[in-house]
Order: sequence, then structure tokens, then C-alpha cells
Amino acid sequence: MIRQRLFRYAVYRNMFLSFVLLTAAMIALVTVVLFTMFSWSTAKEVGKISESMLKQNSAVSSVIRDQIYNVGNLLLSDKEIVNALLDKKADPLKQYGVFGTLNRIQSTYPFIHSIGIYNGSNNTYLNTKGITKEQEKELLEEINSKNTTYFHLFPRRISVASSPSRSEDVLTFVLLPSYYSPLSSKGAIVINMSTSTIQELIGGYRNEAVDSLYVIDDHGTIITHSDRARFMEDISQESYVQSILSSTSESGYFTRSIDGSKSIVTYVKSKDMNWTFISVSQYQNLLFNMQTLRTTALILALACFVVSIFLSIWLTHHAYNPIRHLLEKMIPLPKMKENRRQINEFAILDTTYAEMTERMRSMESEASVAREAQVLQLLSGGDETAFRRLARDGKGPFFLAAALLLDSQDGSPGGEDGELQSYSCAAVARAAQQMLEPEGAWVAAVGEGVVAVILPIKQNRPPIRVTGMLEELQGEMLRTLRVSVTVGIGTAAQTYEELRESFDYAQSCFRQRFFEGKGRLFHCDPVVAAEKERSDAQYPDKREKRIIEAIKLQQRDKLEKEIDLWIKEIRDYNYHEVMFFMNQFIGGLYKQLNVHTVKSRESAELFLGFTRRITRFQTLQETADALKELALRLCSLSEESGAVRHAEVVDFIQMYVRKHYARPDMSLEQVAGEVKLSRSYVGKLFKAHCELSFNDYLNAVRLEKARELLVSTEESVQSISEKVGILNTTYFYTLFKKHYQISPAQFRSQHAIETKKAQ
Repeated sequence: MIRQRLFRYAVYRNMFLSFVLLTAAMIALVTVVLFTMFSWSTAKEVGKISESMLKQNSAVSSVIRDQIYNVGNLLLSDKEIVNALLDKKADPLKQYGVFGTLNRIQSTYPFIHSIGIYNGSNNTYLNTKGITKEQEKELLEEINSKNTTYFHLFPRRISVASSPSRSEDVLTFVLLPSYYSPLSSKGAIVINMSTSTIQELIGGYRNEAVDSLYVIDDHGTIITHSDRARFMEDISQESYVQSILSSTSESGYFTRSIDGSKSIVTYVKSKDMNWTFISVSQYQNLLFNMQTLRTTALILALACFVVSIFLSIWLTHHAYNPIRHLLEKMIPLPKMKENRRQINEFAILDTTYAEMTERMRSMESEASVAREAQVLQLLSGGDETAFRRLARDGKGPFFLAAALLLDSQDGSPGGEDGELQSYSCAAVARAAQQMLEPEGAWVAAVGEGVVAVILPIKQNRPPIRVTGMLEELQGEMLRTLRVSVTVGIGTAAQTYEELRESFDYAQSCFRQRFFEGKGRLFHCDPVVAAEKERSDAQYPDKREKRIIEAIKLQQRDKLEKEIDLWIKEIRDYNYHEVMFFMNQFIGGLYKQLNVHTVKSRESAELFLGFTRRITRFQTLQETADALKELALRLCSLSEESGAVRHAEVVDFIQMYVRKHYARPDMSLEQVAGEVKLSRSYVGKLFKAHCELSFNDYLNAVRLEKARELLVSTEESVQSISEKVGILNTTYFYTLFKKHYQISPAQFRSQHAIETKKAQ
């Protein structure tokens, strides 16, 4: 039975494999954790043992130091030795006696390699091994430079006196008697100790788990090592040595990778000397039966895994299988004896679920269509049957109507693409239905890009949570579909007529979008709307004249400012009044500009294109931008076609002034009448081309003619003033002096003097 289910049903196979994998993972985890803990505990114990061993080794430094001090005291208690340190002159007989004394003392202490006496006063050096002063030159220089303490240590290699090619590793202890006594400061006792002696003392504590055991000084230099080649090697740059030297602890241990192998490092710092005893052991050598332990752990893990397989089979057979019971209820399965093929319950369940989902979607779609039809019937002027059904099923005595409008980029609701518009509208309706369904809302697409929402409420005002849901819907549509949605909320209703009025009020909120922008949420207030509808509209005709004048003069900066001010003045009116003003403004522009300043065909096309789009502008800002674009284009056309005419007008005015300057009634109004243009336009046009106002140009021409008369005639100044058209002589005097910096009489006299001189 178990075998049949495992091979035929996928659910049993999945459960069996899950149990096996789970138990295998648990066994592996437990095995690794236990082995790691055991290994860590072993390393900890070995570290403590190594630390204890090194502490015993550190006693060697105290023994050596005490022995060196004993030898030094013994030498200083001998009169011959003291005399050898103090003599000003070298005496061979005395030196022979000192040599014998030194040999006798050396034989008493077998660990001493050699003993030397240095007298800096007579520059002599005696050594039991026959080492000469020249061979110890470097050491003696060190002795002379260091006279601050009694005890000094120098690890070094010395040459063998009998065979200079050979060398020996020694630790040289230098005692300076002058530090504690009145002896000469240039005398020293040199005691050389073989490093092999120290290594033998330390090696006695070494065990098989320790790979290397050595001593370094506080500079990281090896003092003694089992490998003679590493004597005096500087290992201060090794990371583990730096950790030891920088540590403030007297002893300790840690793990570190050395030469590519994980090792445990143990150290103890000597209290009597600047020595540090170090032992290094490879981690894998801490347990001598580590491989056996690993093999045993692996065998136990495999045994546990085999047991877990049988346990998984038992658990799989006795586990409750809800999928099997569900399938037996959903579809009839053949008997196991008759069915020999493998059965995938998940595939059968997936197929069955898909079929049920499709049926539910079909039922849901039919219910959604029926509900949309009821909403359309409610809002399109049908009978009250649908409203009574809504009131019977509703959750509150009041109903609230809201309208959702899809904003577009080109001005038409939903955009030019009808398929995209339909998809976006359906998506908004679907999202609104899902979001507001818990509130009992009825949702339907009722027009081109418009979605209606009917929501039962318990109070006669919109709940705050409903407003929040609609704002959330706006954000979700903008995020997912990149569609901006404007929402209008109507008033609370209790009757069928009030509900229809509420939806009308909600749609009227879309007009506020024209002034305040897209993607907003508006609450309808019928009182405020009625007051705005009754406002007295006054068209800003003065602003229109300034705009037309700026177009004629190609003043683009001023043109944009004037259009912004014109938009600002009409902003406070209602939508219908604004659209009326817009049409009136376009008509005024066409009337004033089409005939006089631009080509008829191009201007007609501009105005025709604008009027076609005027009802599709969704916001007042879009309208203002389009007006600026139209006005700037008209400026360009006016500039292209009116440049020649402007020059002709200005030339005519200049010729007219030069011909009729003597007329006292000459004025800007008279000239404007001659060219059939307005006074202000002519004045600005003349100044733009001549960089002089009309009056300044007229006065300049009259003064030029007056100067010619002053030079060529004997007439009085008053007579000349009247001839050039200035009846006020005083005003003439003022203008002439301001222009030429001299009075008319002075000008005539000065010219007469210059003429006589020239003759």
C-alpha cells in the first residue's frame, strides 16, 4: 500500500522527499555543530596546557639571570679581577693570573661558553676562548656606547678562535660594574652563554603536539630556536608576533593562519627579562586521533540517515493528506487496483481550480454587467424600480453620487485612441469596484471616459474614509496605468430625483478642473455654484487692446505678460463665461490682425485650428499656453509681412513732417489720420524705428530749418520762430538753447564772426 502510493501519487513523493531532506539536514547540522564544539573545546584545553608549559619555561629566564648575576658577583669579589678592570697599564703577569681565575670559574659553570674581561683604560681584552680584541671590536663599541644599566644582553654569532671560518650562536651578557661601584666606567665583564644550553633547558618541556618552541626579545628577534638557522631572525613583521608584542597580557593563546595552516599560538612573557616564550602548533595536530574521530562521526551520521529514511516512510503513510480528500470530493478517482499509472494530484487540482475560477468569473462578469445596467438605468432617466432595489439593498438611508473623469494629454477625454480609452475606463471602473465594494458601492462606465459611483451612506455628508479611498484610487491609477483621474463628489440624496441631481452636481465639478488643474478631487457646493453662475461678467477689453498692440509691435515679452494678466482677470468667472470671453477674444484678434498685418490664408488657418481645439482644453493653463503660442505665431507672421509696411509708414511720416513742419497745428493725431492708424500705434511704431518720439523728431526738423534761416536771413528771431511753426517765442528760445547749447542771437553773431574771419 505504501509502495503504491509513493510511486503513483505526487503528493506522497513530495512529502517523503521533504521528510528525508529535513532529517538529513538536521543530522548534518547536529554532526557539524558537535564536531566543531568538540574541536574548539580541545583547542582550548591544549591552549591552556601549552600556556602552563610555557610558564614553566619562563622560569628558565630567571634561573639564567640569577646565574649570570652570581658569576658577576663572584668575579667582582676577586682582587685580581678587580685589578684587571682598574689597571692603567697592562701587566702580562697579572693578565696570566686573571686568565687562570677566569678558567677556574668557567669550569665551575658548565653552561658558560666563555668569559671575557675588558679594561677600557688600557684597552685590553682577555677571553677564556682566546677571542681577541679585534674580533670583539663591534661588541666593545656597543659596550662603550651603553653605560646606563648594569646588565645588557646581546644575541650574536662569534667566530671560533681555532677556526675563524666556523661560528657559534651565543647570548652575550655584559655586566658594567661602574653602575653600582666606583670602578672605571670603561671596564666590563663579558659572559657568553651558548644558545644550545638554553634550547636544551626549554626543550625539556616540549611535547609532541608542539611544532615549534622558541624565545624572542621585545623587538621580535629570535633569541633561541630549535632551528639553528633561525637564530637572530627578525620576525617582528609577522601578524601573530605583532599581536603578542602589543598585548598587555602576560600570557595567552589564540588561533591564527601561519604559512597557510591554521595554528594555535601560545605565549608567556618573562617577568625578569625582556623575553617572550612562544609555542606554535598546527590545529590539525592537536588531536592525534582526529581522522578516526571524523570517520566515526561520518559513520554515525550515515546510520542516522538510514534510520531517518524508514522514519520518513512511516510518517508519510500516517500523515493526513487533505489534498487527497479534497480531490475525492471534487472528482471521482479510479480505484488503485484498476489504475496503474502515476497520478499528479497537483495538476488535477490546478485544472479543476482553473475551471471553477472560469465559471466564477463568468458569473461575476454577468453580475457586473447587470449592475452596470442598473446604474445606467438609474442615471439616464429611467423609472424608479432600480432605485427602490438600491434602497432595499443599501446600507444606509442616504446615497452619494460621484463621477470619475479620465484626464487626457490631447484635450479629449480618454485620448484619441478609442481602444486605449475604453481599456483605461474599464480599468478605473474595475479598480473603483474592488476598492469600494466593501462599502456597498455600485460602479459603471456611463460615458466617454466617465465612471459613475453610487455609494450608500448613513449620514447626509460624504464619509472621510470614502474620500480617502477615492484619493487612493487616483494615486493607484497614476502609478500603474499612468492615467490621471479627476473626481467629482455630489451631494447626499434620499430620493431618486435627488440622486440624479447629485450625479449632475458631481459632473459639474469637472468645470473646476478647468481652473484648478487635473487629477484633483472636488466636492460640489450647489450654493456656491449658483452664486458663481449669477456673477456679472465684464470682458477685459483694455487688456485685449494691449495684447493686439504688442502683437503689432512684435513685443514678445510684453505679449506673454499681457496674456497672463488677461487670464488672471477672467479666472474668477464661471466656465461658460470664460469660454464666451475666449471666443470674443479670438474674434477680436482676427478682426484686428487678419486684414492689416498678416497674410489672410496663414492667419485664417491659425485661428481655425485654435477654434477647433478650444473646447478640448481641459485646464485654463492649457488655454493660456495655447493663446501664447497663437499670439507668438501671429507676431512672427506680422513681423514677416509688416516690416515693409512699417518702413513705408515711417518714411511717409518723415517726408510729411519735412514738408509741413511750418504748420503750427502739426501733431501726432494729424499724422496718424494721414496713415489711417491709431495715435498710440503710430507713436510707438515711429519710436521703434527712429529711436525718437514724434514730437522730438518734429522739433529737430523745425530747429534745423530755424538755424538755416538765422544764417541766411536778417529776420528777427520771433519771425523765424513763427515761420518754422513755433508761435511761442519763449518756447522756441528754450528748445534752441537746449538743442545747440546756445541762444539763437548768440548763434547768429558767432556765425557772422566766423564768416568775416574766413574772408
